[in-house]
Amino acid sequence: MALPSNNCRNVLTFVMTIEYNGFAYAGFQRQTSTPRNNATAKTNYTDAFDHGSPINKFNKRPIESTRVLKAPITIQQQIEDALQKWTNLSVATLRVRGAGRTDKGVHASGQVVAFDIPLCSLSSPGVPDALHDPTSQRVREEGYNEVISSHALPLLQGAYHTYCRGTENGSPKDHASTPCTFLDFWQIRRAISTRLPSDIVIRTVWMWTGPYPFEARKGISCKTYVYNLRFRSLSRVEYQEELGISENMHPICNAGPHLLRRVCDQNNVWLSPWPLDPTILHPACQAFVGLHDFTNFIHKEDRKKESECNIGTLCSEKTHKIDLVRFDIDLQKEKLEGSSDPSIPLVYNAAFTLSAKGFRRQMIRNLVGFVVDVARGVRFLEDIPKLLQPKTISPAVLKGTCDAVNYSVNAAPACGLHLDKVVYVQDRNHFL
Repeated sequence: MALPSNNCRNVLTFVMTIEYNGFAYAGFQRQTSTPRNNATAKTNYTDAFDHGSPINKFNKRPIESTRVLKAPITIQQQIEDALQKWTNLSVATLRVRGAGRTDKGVHASGQVVAFDIPLCSLSSPGVPDALHDPTSQRVREEGYNEVISSHALPLLQGAYHTYCRGTENGSPKDHASTPCTFLDFWQIRRAISTRLPSDIVIRTVWMWTGPYPFEARKGISCKTYVYNLRFRSLSRVEYQEELGISENMHPICNAGPHLLRRVCDQNNVWLSPWPLDPTILHPACQAFVGLHDFTNFIHKEDRKKESECNIGTLCSEKTHKIDLVRFDIDLQKEKLEGSSDPSIPLVYNAAFTLSAKGFRRQMIRNLVGFVVDVARGVRFLEDIPKLLQPKTISPAVLKGTCDAVNYSVNAAPACGLHLDKVVYVQDRNHFL
């Protein structure tokens, strides 16, 4: 249910499109073991001394504090740290949230991230009277005492001026071409980008003008992921007899992924250690398109949990039906120095594109991993319809006393996956 517009005016919401290389990060979302800020980490370190914690004899530091400081670094943490340095506001006030919780090692080129700026923190003589409404005054009276830094205050006040001009006389689209809009937004983007590491980039910054609060994970109509794969094709059969090779593969196919490495990869492509049949990749992908139950392609821990709870029954209570609207593959042959030799199998760069309203945990990597297993000959196309049906788990199957379909699925590595695009429904496109 949409909230009244006056509730949304308590904060100024900025929506960013970012891209990042997730190789060095433990995913997007802040984890529970991640310290909230540097002050928290120092407090834990001091408390360890006060309570007589065990001392490490090599560096004389408390063992507990060392464990606390070794927290995984996430994308959300880096963005929050950059915004804190720029605005001087707390993490709870900024309320950074993303459209997708990418896993460890997963990249993004179209991740959507939003954060809030309280209007009461922008109060100054040069700010419009809209900031001095009764709601903002009540917030200040209740003890709000955070002060925005002098670097961020002029830009944020200018952004609010733009917000007022863009919404007072018409729709935001009628006023989005004002020079102040672009000036304020690219300066805000630069201010945040200079405080981010080089593997996190802000592409665009918008201002939310809708009648209800913006939540990045709600109102999504489609998410698009791309998975990059490089592999060597199977041997060309027509040259087997000429070379006197009795095996089904050329010897170079057993050389591993080392011959597939490129300088510009940057840990964003999976180098297949096996040769694949490129002709079967497209049919395998298309077999998954449509509305299906992808229970067998979610994370293995979730599958195990549901299997233990549904022994002897259909898994109809917790189905994972998803309408996979797109699962395509783009194959590009790579030109190598030895391409003049017709007996050497070709190298392909494959880009899998998957689109749906939402995906379950590790679902995309499991789908790509299964398609690769089909292309290498260890799984078959006939297994796909069976895996897309809700299965009945009987005690006999669990004990191994009867034949059953192999429901185990191998997940592709995280390095080749990246979030490409997030599309919202039409009534949520209230951006300035």
